[in-house]
Amino acid sequence: MTFVFELLLELGLELLLPLIGELLVELGFHSTAEKIAAGRKNLILAALAYAIFGTLLGWLSLFIIPALEFSSGLAALLYFVAGPVAAGFGLSILSWAINRGIRPARPFELAKFVFGVLFGTTFAFSRVVFG
Repeated sequence: MTFVFELLLELGLELLLPLIGELLVELGFHSTAEKIAAGRKNLILAALAYAIFGTLLGWLSLFIIPALEFSSGLAALLYFVAGPVAAGFGLSILSWAINRGIRPARPFELAKFVFGVLFGTTFAFSRVVFG
């Protein structure tokens, strides 16, 4: 019973850590990347910033949860496929919630979704490479 609880807790934390990282990225790092782009939206620069910070936060998350342990192929599939997709939707919704009083925004923006998927993918990839 404790094994199942530990597995569910670990899987939950593995899915929650990228979302917390995205919150940090959305609140600070993306605005910094937009300022560097000198007023015009440079999507390549923003994508590069999300990839770098996804990799960095994935590596830093190894200090919280040191190792990945998948008991089945389904858990690995959820981590590498559903995790980044959930991160993409999470970033899109989070961006909408933050910007809705500032500028007109839609709940789903394709660019934010792609940035979230990129962040989640590099986060997961860095955990596998460095962990």
